[in-house]
Amino acid sequence: MKVRVLTESGCGLTKQEAQALGIDFLPLQVQIEDKTYLDGVNLTVEELNSFLERGFMPQTSMPPLGDIEALLESYKNNGITDVILITLSNGLSGTNQAIQASGKWHAVKIHTLDIYTTLGVEKYLVLSAQKLVGQEIHPEEIISRLKDSVDHSRGFLIPEDLDHLAKGGRLTPMAAKLAGMLKIKPILEVSKNTEGKVDVFDKVRTMSKAIKKAVKVISKEANAQDYEFYVLNGENLEGTQIAIDELHDVFGEDIQIHTDPMYAVIAVHTGLGAVGVQFVKKVKGA
Repeated sequence: MKVRVLTESGCGLTKQEAQALGIDFLPLQVQIEDKTYLDGVNLTVEELNSFLERGFMPQTSMPPLGDIEALLESYKNNGITDVILITLSNGLSGTNQAIQASGKWHAVKIHTLDIYTTLGVEKYLVLSAQKLVGQEIHPEEIISRLKDSVDHSRGFLIPEDLDHLAKGGRLTPMAAKLAGMLKIKPILEVSKNTEGKVDVFDKVRTMSKAIKKAVKVISKEANAQDYEFYVLNGENLEGTQIAIDELHDVFGEDIQIHTDPMYAVIAVHTGLGAVGVQFVKKVKGA
């Protein structure tokens, strides 16, 4: 049995970073005006944010089908028998299904699951899977352990504005306009509770209150010993610091909080100023 871990750029790794870790990588696509970029290959978070600052309204799509086919063909040619596939939620993208279909065509066994989210949780699961492969844990056992962690995970996004979500079809333009007029900050959830789709968990008046409410929910479901915590910074230093401070107040100063920039393919939909807060149960043995 020859096993590889495969992911896409929703996990926040670049192709170069993934390859350095021995992880295979497919880039999601970002369309800006009439040009298509490959996330994590020829588009960085900083470059994406620069486009957003200049008022561009990008769109995203799954990895090029040609890249998927070429990678799966290389697996077949190089004797790779099993692939542990970790992608963003099926509710957000058809990437997982497309790779599974290619795997069947090329007679490569795909071991996968719906993680119902993306961002930091996806990144943690990818890194954990690679560690378990290094321990020669069977792929089915790895998926079982990942699933247990996914079942004990949750994530919230608080966008500064809703224009990009509306443009991407994740929210109606009228709802976005109304929220802006009323100065409402929606707390969006993307987790198993929402079947991996973007849904409104609650609505409050300020960014600060929204972040604090999200952390309050997290405090009831997680603990410092058994969980990993992620804060995603969409060019909002103040909001990011509020999230970090609130997590420390709840779980203690010694907890490790992973702080990453909002990954490019998600920032396309949240726009600038968003803050994300996620937690996930630690993967057994990773």
